[in-house]
Amino acid sequence: MKKIIILFLSFIILSNCVYASKETDEVKKLLPFKYERVRKIKADKKIAYVGENAAFISLYSPDGLYDNFMSTYYSQNNKLQNMKFENYPSDGIIRYKKDNKYGIIYVNGSLIHITKPIFEKVEFPDENSFASKILNISFAPLDKIILYFHYPLIKNKGEYIYKTAYDLFNNSGTYAKGYVFLPSALIDEKINVKNNNLYVTYNNISFTANDFIFEYERNKKFDMPNISNISELYNYINENTFFELKGYPLQGFIKTGQKLYFFDDNKIHRVKGIYDDFKLNGTNVFINRLTGLNLSFQSPDKIIAKKADKWGIIDKEGSVKVPFVYDEIFAQYININEKISKNEKLIMEYISQSEENNIFIARKGKKHGVINEDNEILVPFEYIKYSENNELKDFKTQVAITMEKDAARESRKETIHALPVIISSIILYPLWLIMPYPNLNVNVNY
Repeated sequence: MKKIIILFLSFIILSNCVYASKETDEVKKLLPFKYERVRKIKADKKIAYVGENAAFISLYSPDGLYDNFMSTYYSQNNKLQNMKFENYPSDGIIRYKKDNKYGIIYVNGSLIHITKPIFEKVEFPDENSFASKILNISFAPLDKIILYFHYPLIKNKGEYIYKTAYDLFNNSGTYAKGYVFLPSALIDEKINVKNNNLYVTYNNISFTANDFIFEYERNKKFDMPNISNISELYNYINENTFFELKGYPLQGFIKTGQKLYFFDDNKIHRVKGIYDDFKLNGTNVFINRLTGLNLSFQSPDKIIAKKADKWGIIDKEGSVKVPFVYDEIFAQYININEKISKNEKLIMEYISQSEENNIFIARKGKKHGVINEDNEILVPFEYIKYSENNELKDFKTQVAITMEKDAARESRKETIHALPVIISSIILYPLWLIMPYPNLNVNVNY
């Protein structure tokens, strides 16, 4: 009888071990990257699996805890704010900031991957979209998200090493030294004002046919020559650098320090007035990024300028169109379409740019609103609103307790669980972007 009982108990234990092994194997198939450890956590009768390694964690829930992650975020934002985001993708990369370092949250279907906040900066090719500016979201592929560290050697202080997000998650490639000149994405967002709200509708994001990364080290600073018109500048660049420019506009602006010059074919003159700064459209063109110039081919009548620490809008003659009363003003992103190729020189050909509209986001203190170039208020200025979801709060609390207990069991202090506090604040979805978590110091102000 005793032997039968022992055999029976052994069978139960063995069955549980086999089941646990099968369960772990299934989870490993669902979690796509390599992990040092896979754990199971439970909150409110719902199961989630956590894959952990030194750089990031991955989350998967067979009970659907992470389903509709992004759409829920858009929906909550749209209920609370006067800026409504519509038709945006369900997958994306979210940038967050903690203690002056950056990390990313990669949302891919029902899977969520969260990196440590260890990067000096994170660059998106769709950096200037409304979604990126307001929500810190990119819809670019992982191999176009650039993660920077400072170069570790003291003698090279200030230089960067980098990896793509793809290489980080797949633990592939070595860190490269230098800086990446990443072709900007062409972002198709339509904006419209109705019923005292700003509606931003996502249509598409695309990349130019020459969709690859250029890496150049600027060994010497580009010295601005004495010029009397913009053609002389283009000719100087073609004759004295390894760049060749084709088809760039003969009308626009060039910023040098706190001075702004308007050029129109053979004429060039300084914009009247004394200003602290200017915020120009379309400055992401390759000619600017590779030479350090500040050229813009924007409208001459809608110049965002700063004076006495406040922002307003002027025209090329220096006439004030919007008074200097705002803490911030920015316009819709202008797509610049350029064709980049290479033979003996790097050839940059200007193709076109998207049309400008007459809608500007403005901020007064902590209130945001929408104005036009005549300073008419199209969307009233409002504070950012916050809300708390009790189910989310309970889940985050449970995860925090689970992870803290687990970390306490670790014998070494340099544990891979360097994330428990920040993960517990963002583990379900990125409400930290619109909702401060009362017990955590998580500030997102990129």
